[in-house]
Amino acid sequence: MNNLSRPTLTTAQHLTEWVSHKCDLPHRHTLIERLDCEAGFSVVRSKISSGRVLREVCQHEGNERTLVITFGLSGQSEFLDRTGNRLHFSANQTTVSVFQEGGGERRYAADKQTQQLRLVVSESALRRYIGPQRCDQLLGKPLRHNESFRQLSHVNSRASQHLSFYKHPWVGEQDGLRQRIHALSLLGEQLNLLTPAEGQKERIIGRDVDLLERIEAYMRARLDQPLNNAYLCAKLGISEYKLKGCFRQAYDTSPAQHLLAMRMQRAQELLAAGYRVSESAYQVGYQHPNNFTAAFTKFFGCTPKSVRGAH
Repeated sequence: MNNLSRPTLTTAQHLTEWVSHKCDLPHRHTLIERLDCEAGFSVVRSKISSGRVLREVCQHEGNERTLVITFGLSGQSEFLDRTGNRLHFSANQTTVSVFQEGGGERRYAADKQTQQLRLVVSESALRRYIGPQRCDQLLGKPLRHNESFRQLSHVNSRASQHLSFYKHPWVGEQDGLRQRIHALSLLGEQLNLLTPAEGQKERIIGRDVDLLERIEAYMRARLDQPLNNAYLCAKLGISEYKLKGCFRQAYDTSPAQHLLAMRMQRAQELLAAGYRVSESAYQVGYQHPNNFTAAFTKFFGCTPKSVRGAH
């Protein structure tokens, strides 16, 4: 793990400071940014493109294990350790893994931009956040001497306003407290999916995971249409009790709030790609741009115009 990917001790002074490494060569462009939120917890954003297949040798070391949650934003890459084990990263996928020490090679495809967001948490920080019992449950047994990493999960990324917040170039212009709140909230969402806290609703069971994915796919394909619980239940052949229960158990939220997050995330992508505010509004189900602007501003804390065309 390189220096920008390793969580470090931090102070209040460093809370609003992103540490950046930039490399611009004729056939390679790399930008890696790290924000140290707290002792042992960092957020890392990376944007890498190359005119040829890119291979980077990397080394990670430490006295304790490190949890790495990687959100694929675009493109794909893989990590290959010295024993030949592979860890894949893809767009719209969330990969959770544990590292401690070892080395390997990162590989990126040619002529494709790869963007990723990583939450990097040391074992000691994880114990502070969720306690020793949940930490041990999540990380599992100690890594063996020939294990440089262990993959815990690789699933479709869920809609999240906190993930959307960190996708934007202007995130570094937000105040330090806001950045820290979104980082901790995003981490909390993922930890609750991986290891629900004692006393929470029973974790969503396998067949309900399939149902939830079907509901989300239906929503995502019809963001421009008016959707409500009754309509979804009728079209998908489920009860409202089941519909609400799936979202409550998986996300601790309602179907309507989850749909709103999906619409705002899609609108954010359209605006960043250069679509007009009115066009973006219509594509996510708003007939009146003013209503869309109000909803977007409330959700993200910034106006749609401030996002449009940002790269």
